[in-house]
Amino acid sequence: MAYSRLIGLAAVSLALAACGGSDTGSSSGGGTGAADGTGGHGGTGEGGGPAATAPDAPVLSFVMPMLGVVHVEWVPQPECDQIEAERKDPTHDYAVAFTVAGSKKSYMDSEATEDMEYTYRLRCKVGEVYSGYSNEMSANPTDEESEH
Repeated sequence: MAYSRLIGLAAVSLALAACGGSDTGSSSGGGTGAADGTGGHGGTGEGGGPAATAPDAPVLSFVMPMLGVVHVEWVPQPECDQIEAERKDPTHDYAVAFTVAGSKKSYMDSEATEDMEYTYRLRCKVGEVYSGYSNEMSANPTDEESEH
């Protein structure tokens, strides 16, 4: 009797593992972002473990012109492995501009040199899980009046 109960429990465990093991909500890129801007979530990929919790987003402190480029500075989150920054301008939608180590707090964007306003947003990456996006901030690298 105990043996058949053990086999029944093993069968239920295997069935639950099989159901929880397919994570149709994650993409191969580890979460490219949902429509609400919160970044994707994926399971552990082993035995249907729980989905990883998204980290908190970094917070942009300032974006300002400096020496003909845009200086971007933020408050990082301690759990971030990487910071991914996206940039847009009046002629292009958001695209990844740079990726730096999670411990970094600033970046000089040498690609942002034209006389136009560039807007930035950041997100934190831990493993293959992304945070939502940070606040947005903008600057024009040729705007001499706003340099301090």
